[in-house]
Amino acid sequence: MAADWLELISRMGYQVYLAPFAPNGKPLHVQGFLAAFEKAAGFNSQSLGKLAGYGIPLIGLDPAMTLVYRQEYSKTLGSESVPTVMLPQEWLASALEEQCDAPSGETYYFLPHCTEKTNEPASVGLWQKAFARAGLRLDVLASGCCGMSGTYGHETRNAKTSDTIYRQSWQPLVARHGVEGRLVADGYSCRSQVKRQDGKVVQHPLQVLLERVRAL
Repeated sequence: MAADWLELISRMGYQVYLAPFAPNGKPLHVQGFLAAFEKAAGFNSQSLGKLAGYGIPLIGLDPAMTLVYRQEYSKTLGSESVPTVMLPQEWLASALEEQCDAPSGETYYFLPHCTEKTNEPASVGLWQKAFARAGLRLDVLASGCCGMSGTYGHETRNAKTSDTIYRQSWQPLVARHGVEGRLVADGYSCRSQVKRQDGKVVQHPLQVLLERVRAL
């Protein structure tokens, strides 16, 4: 996934810089280890702040892991101490060159991440804008939680509940739209849940955009 993202940005004519890996502490916050989370948040905010000082846009990949900087980091450290980290679609919607002269007529179906829908609802439409600029159509499907909820569905004690939640919303949509490979989801945990429950590989929206850019 990261390699596809880097290739897409490179093919768009941009120089890519990959920041050194450092855990952002999201799982620590979810599990209630708030002191450890605050330490991780402080370290990362300083590191990312230095990068932001060069005027380079900071872009995350997974919705939940990216939005932690706006939500949990801001609440813990104060918004003035946290640099802006963009979602992929927030950057792509304006950076991707218009390709309306060569529309493909293809339609894809999007299952957004829950955190994305609730914390940054406008960002869902930005995926549609990015697809439109590439000559593609993206329909957003009405859906509930996939049942994974980050690490929740990975825990043995939550397995049955996770399965039930998936069957209530996502499973019918995957059965209906996942046959022709036109279903996309931007949450890592969501795609993992689909693979675990139905044995199907669902692409990330940026992978579809990469295929489109390769073909142009």
